[in-house]
Amino acid sequence: MKYLTIILFFCALAFNGAAQTEVAQDTIKLKEVPDDLKKLIEEISATKEKVSSDADIEIDGLLFDETKTKSGRDFYDFFYTAWEAPQGARNYFIYISEKPYRLSTTMIEVKINETLVFQSFLQPRNDIVEQLAQQAVVRTQVYLANYEELVRQLDGDDRSGTGIF
Repeated sequence: MKYLTIILFFCALAFNGAAQTEVAQDTIKLKEVPDDLKKLIEEISATKEKVSSDADIEIDGLLFDETKTKSGRDFYDFFYTAWEAPQGARNYFIYISEKPYRLSTTMIEVKINETLVFQSFLQPRNDIVEQLAQQAVVRTQVYLANYEELVRQLDGDDRSGTGIF
């Protein structure tokens, strides 16, 4: 949009200057717009329409690692290898964060778009870390599947009303 206004501004200046130079004794002669400029304006307007329809494209399903310890990193690795997004899930980010707790235990949290989905204490034992990662993957997949179904139901035709109570 910004480029379109700049181009139109310069075109207006060019045509205004051309119109002023061809003024001959109270008669104004204007040149016709060149075909190249017409094509350029058509391309810009077509690009503008295309951009507005593709504006909702995002990078989906990013996993953010905000862990601090080795067991937290192991949890992230197990989660990452087992993770597979459900069909139709979009517009989400997954944050795996870790908070220190007593002695060698920490609190691990899995959030989807700032919504807490899974939270558990994490011990340094590798088998427990792997089990917790599997549980977190399952719970995250269920959340995303239910969320997409809920959004589809809320956006359905039966929710559109006439506005009369």
